[in-house]
Amino acid sequence: MVMSKYVKITEANEIPENEMQLFKVGGCEVLIVNVKGEFYALENRCPHMGYPLYLGSLTGKVLTCGFHYASFDVTSGKSLGPISESPLKTYKVKIENSSVLVELPTSTIYEDNK
Repeated sequence: MVMSKYVKITEANEIPENEMQLFKVGGCEVLIVNVKGEFYALENRCPHMGYPLYLGSLTGKVLTCGFHYASFDVTSGKSLGPISESPLKTYKVKIENSSVLVELPTSTIYEDNK
């Protein structure tokens, strides 16, 4: 069983609607996406070839990798095209007192401290 905990990433008002921002937490790069006030957290690596997704584009709920144009639904991580059949790795998000909290494996959170 993988242990995890919620970690504060940022404040909700720091990520405008329909935009995304990259955050480094321990040994993990987390891409936070704000779609019409709903927040989603994704691993910042395209499952197709591992390129950074923060360099891609966001149109509604669709995130498109800037390198080979693989596209994904940010609400589920599901692949939307033939370029990549693998889904994005997603993380649970909750908002508490305007803070964006993301559930991450504890091994990832403390990786920098080893």
